[in-house]
Amino acid sequence: MAKKKLSVRERILEELESLETVDCHSHTMLRRDYYHVKGGYDLFSIMGYFSRDIQSTAGDEIYKGCTTDEERWPRLRAVLERARNVSYWRHIIVMHQKVFGLRGDDITDRNWKRLNATIRRKTQDPNWYDYVTRKVCRLKTQVRNVPWFQDWEPEYFTAVLRMESALRLLHPAERKNLSKQSGMRLGSLKRVKEALVKVTEDYQKRGAVGIKLAHAYWRTLSSDPVSERKAASIYQKALKKGKFTEAEEKAYQDHIIYWLAALAQEMGLVFQIHTGVQSNWGHIPFSDPLHLLPLLRTYQKVRFDLFHAGYPYSRMMGMLGKHYPNVWLNMAWMYVISMEGSRQSLSEWIDLVPAYRILGFGSDVHFPELIYGHLVMARSCVADVLAEKVERDFLSLDAALDLARKMFHDNPVELYGLK
Repeated sequence: MAKKKLSVRERILEELESLETVDCHSHTMLRRDYYHVKGGYDLFSIMGYFSRDIQSTAGDEIYKGCTTDEERWPRLRAVLERARNVSYWRHIIVMHQKVFGLRGDDITDRNWKRLNATIRRKTQDPNWYDYVTRKVCRLKTQVRNVPWFQDWEPEYFTAVLRMESALRLLHPAERKNLSKQSGMRLGSLKRVKEALVKVTEDYQKRGAVGIKLAHAYWRTLSSDPVSERKAASIYQKALKKGKFTEAEEKAYQDHIIYWLAALAQEMGLVFQIHTGVQSNWGHIPFSDPLHLLPLLRTYQKVRFDLFHAGYPYSRMMGMLGKHYPNVWLNMAWMYVISMEGSRQSLSEWIDLVPAYRILGFGSDVHFPELIYGHLVMARSCVADVLAEKVERDFLSLDAALDLARKMFHDNPVELYGLK
């Protein structure tokens, strides 16, 4: 019997599914931490970003007073009646279908108990974490955000060092932490920088490939060059009097942001920056990637890895990728934010940006099971976009298949210097 000829979309999807994928942005819990929970996880604990919609729909204490899963289910069901349309929830459904064997296209009164029992049973299996990560997701590595002075598991992760704490060193608690961990007294800005270099060099020697800032969650991405003299004066004021103005703190932070870019350039590290989508009540304009223009223009040899498609500023992000050769565009988190937004963003970027600077996937989740749900959604969106480009927009099938490989494997391998 003749083999059925695959459609263009099916051919691209087959290629994507065959790849060993690089997860370009990970917060996945470590394997040793995964099994700290006794009795496994359940339907109500593996919620991913839908927990934000639960919060905005039902408040922070949706399960307050509940002692059994039978009591929790009606409360979750009430939220679903109001919010199951969002991509964050569809991500959960895809995960349960593909990883835990959910039958049907939604969770109902008839099937939730069986699903819940399956989750509990499988997540207690000591081989489950490794099976999901290596066999189901087929990940080459996860480029994981590692907070200061925390470890990672190199068999699963490649480290990027979080640096927001460097922006908070006007505050005693952060200074005390850095001083203790580095073994250095931080009596001047010069000593602060020496300690930061020491920490960063230590992580790089252990395999870290970059640094990361996510300051757009709590302040604007807009920053200006500030002289070392001014920053040092502000630091001394905070050190002696413990007082500083909001404007002075921003000036100090701006100086450190530029200094970190210079450090990344000197050490050959990738500089990852959160842009775009925020959490509940976040000030969205803070995260506009166009605020980064002065920094990008100043440090043209630094490889900037800009996250989350800059959504909802994705079109502007595309223009950064078009005109700034030091900018890589990262689709981390995007497919679970909005599948349609992802398709629109990628469709425009493929017309604009050289293929080697588009990073196709970053899970940005806490549980390994959620990685696969996100990966299924990512492959679907990318296959949709590339097939349409082939069938309508004069992109060759060979170029589309090549782009699929680049986005999910080759580009991050090159950018992060993976073996």
